Amino acid sequence: MRFSKPLLITKLKATGVHLGLSIVIFIVMVYQIYYNWYPQPYFSIDGGWQGVRIVAAVDLVLGPLITFLIFDLSKSRREIVLDLITIVTIQLGALSYGIYQTHSQRPVLLAQIGQFMISATMEQVDGKVGSASDLYLYSDEKPPIIYADLQLDQKTMAEIANIDLWNNVLEYVQTQSKDPKSEFVAAIKSMQPELLRLLDAFESREPYQAWLQQNNKKQDEIMVSRFVGRYGAVWLVFDLDGKLLSYFADASL
Repeated sequence: MRFSKPLLITKLKATGVHLGLSIVIFIVMVYQIYYNWYPQPYFSIDGGWQGVRIVAAVDLVLGPLITFLIFDLSKSRREIVLDLITIVTIQLGALSYGIYQTHSQRPVLLAQIGQFMISATMEQVDGKVGSASDLYLYSDEKPPIIYADLQLDQKTMAEIANIDLWNNVLEYVQTQSKDPKSEFVAAIKSMQPELLRLLDAFESREPYQAWLQQNNKKQDEIMVSRFVGRYGAVWLVFDLDGKLLSYFADASL
């Protein structure tokens, strides 16, 4: 497709204006994703980065590209208005879908099951809780962290998207756990000998020691658990009261 020089300049100017506005929207959305929906380490290993890529593709690429292709000041005013409505409609529709997908796939709950911690999306706990905020009844962490004393086979544990798994987790917490936070702290504390042995199995003893040194902590002052996200794994670090302090890399990945 070839354009005359004046038309090309007009298209580039319109595309530049559109891109500038899109960048503002993109910055706002990245802030929301990074700080509210997928705080670290979940941004890196549990879907946040994938969400940013979806928003970027729609907001920074699709919208400005459509503007470049169809905007033309030589058209009648009516045609220009219709073009602008088309551009806005397509971009808002696609952007809304991308934002919805990113928001709905955010981790809203973490559960310690056996020696590993995994996350659930709102879709996976829907029907067992009224809203994501209801999960904060069990924990004040963001996202909430609980313990579920479930005997699950390796196949079920591997299928972290399994809805039945999260039905069982929430049923346990709602019906059998008198104090979810205290139960989580007691469980993870009792698991520390085995979890510390797993550091070697996952080649993470070195980053563990580095974290202790950098934060001036002793081994008996913290607790760790391996969180397995959808796109990687890290070791979460807790104080002895079960408060999440930080994380360090899983060196096996």
